Parts: sequence; structure tokens; C-alpha cells
Amino acid sequence: MNFQEYIKKVYTIAFRLTGDEDSAKDVASLAINRNANNIKENVDSGILHITTKEVCGIFLMESDKYSSTLSDNKNNTLIQNKLMTLEPLSRTAVVWKDIMGYNIKDLETISNCPKAELYKKLNTARKNLIETA
Repeated sequence: MNFQEYIKKVYTIAFRLTGDEDSAKDVASLAINRNANNIKENVDSGILHITTKEVCGIFLMESDKYSSTLSDNKNNTLIQNKLMTLEPLSRTAVVWKDIMGYNIKDLETISNCPKAELYKKLNTARKNLIETA
């Protein structure tokens, strides 16, 4: 993918987690800057995966700072508003596994949460998302 597409993907992931444009820009910028030495004009999926780990790690470390409390933002889609009702780790699990399609084992390392607990949070979050549909 080209660099602009990479930036858009990283920002989208950050927005799914934060629910706020400014917070998403901050988180995405921090994650991209941490990987600046590895980024070339054409970015491979491995770099996106690494940057996504950074986005999730930054968000989880400072979820109070980067989590929007506005769950009914008119500019947000229905799914984004529903994601914002989830607590930060559950939201991260849904974005990581269901939106990005990554292995939950990687999130175990990032979150310092056992895989079994992450699956429990993921399944509960999925149920909550379905019930509020």
C-alpha cells in the first residue's frame, strides 16, 4: 500500500478506538512516529500490523485521555457509537480481532491480559453490540 493509504488505515484504527478525531490524530501520529524508521514509500502489511500494535498500546496505556465520552456524535456511524459504549479493553479486542482480523495472541502481549480473559471480553462485547442493534 502507498504511504497515504497506510496513514488512513492507521487513523481509522485510532478513530475506532478513541471515537474522537483529535484523539485519533494524536494516537495515530504517535504510533506512526514510533515506526518512522521502518516506513518506506510503499508500506507492507507487516508494518501496518506493527503500527496497529502501537496504536492499541498507546490507547490502552492512556484510555482515559484518548477515550471520547460522546457516544452520540452526529458524525459517527452507528457501529462507531456502539463501539464507544464498550470499555477500552473490550473495544480494543473488537477492533483488533473483528475489524482488523488479527490474532488475539498479539493483543495478549500488548494488553498484559490473559488470552482467555480477552476472549471473554471479546464475546461479551460482541453480544453487547448485537443486543444494541
